[in-house]
Amino acid sequence: MSNWAPTGWDWQPPGRVIAGPGCLARLGELAPERDILLVTSAGWAKRGVVQRIAAALDGARIALYDRVTPNPDIDDLDAALPVLRQSPPALILALGGGSVIDTAKALALALPAAGWNFASHFRAGVALPEAGALPILAVPTTAGTGAEVTPFATVWDKTHRKKHSLHSPALIPRGVLLDGELTLGLPHATTLHAGLDALSHALEAVWNRNANSLSDGFALQALRLIFAHLPAVLEKPDSLPDRAAMLEASLLAGCAITQTRTALVHSMSYPLTAHLGVPHGLACGAFLAGVLAYNRAADDGRIAAAAKALGHADAAGLAVALEDLLARIGLPQELAAHGVTRAAAESLAGEMITPARAGNNLRAAGPADVLDILRGTLI
Repeated sequence: MSNWAPTGWDWQPPGRVIAGPGCLARLGELAPERDILLVTSAGWAKRGVVQRIAAALDGARIALYDRVTPNPDIDDLDAALPVLRQSPPALILALGGGSVIDTAKALALALPAAGWNFASHFRAGVALPEAGALPILAVPTTAGTGAEVTPFATVWDKTHRKKHSLHSPALIPRGVLLDGELTLGLPHATTLHAGLDALSHALEAVWNRNANSLSDGFALQALRLIFAHLPAVLEKPDSLPDRAAMLEASLLAGCAITQTRTALVHSMSYPLTAHLGVPHGLACGAFLAGVLAYNRAADDGRIAAAAKALGHADAAGLAVALEDLLARIGLPQELAAHGVTRAAAESLAGEMITPARAGNNLRAAGPADVLDILRGTLI
């Protein structure tokens, strides 16, 4: 019998979402604006997709910003602002993975605010601009972050090895296209790391103090899709149904964390990325099994209920299924390939408690608890 009762909730959904193979051709339905800034990576700019976007937008003026790199840095963003402000767009279109969408959100917030920059905000405490944000459309090309439906954007201060978050309802994209065809051909590692991020979001929404009926619904459906389709898409990378299912799972998990935010897994992951350069989703995946074991000891019924909803007898069954999944998709080998050892993780344990994330976890945790959790990981 569960002692946990879902709480109330306040839902601000994203704008229109169009899903289906080939739906990039429908982009014009979401973008009546004529001055558009396309934010993407250099790789996408070279693949011919920009031309397809231009055709779908039927004569709109499109400026291109294709300098996005993984884990967008505040100094790089600030360097782009003066140039982009010379011809301000009416709309920002993000084509890419989580870093691209986060960059687009950051630019949407900053461009209307003349003179404002990220360094002054994060390093000197200058308030966020009051001018609002430009509208955003998101076309995710990886299935992981769920950034296409969240009010968050992650940016990094690589000089000081810190991770920062922007949070505003204005950062929720006005429209989203989920076109599985755009994820065909993604490298194995990119597919795996993104899938681990989506898995982390869904699980952390379940074992979260802010969970509610809405977040549970999103998280559980995301988990059903991920357990079924992440191994399949890694084994058959050209399977369009599996690619499309993972895109939907990523969006659903993103919807879940709009309600709950992330928790202890994300908190523990940040130092691995900041100090060791471990890709974000992989860094999260390292701690999933350990944090589940830690939270099971304080389960008020929600983990057991989620386990049963996913077809397992109890929380122990979910733990076995999770460990089997992580082993099947090669998480231990991938961590080793990135130089992640238990000793390296333990050396960073003192930085793994970020209160804004760890405080959302079902069970309170401190630095000593982190060391116990590390002993239960798959590193």
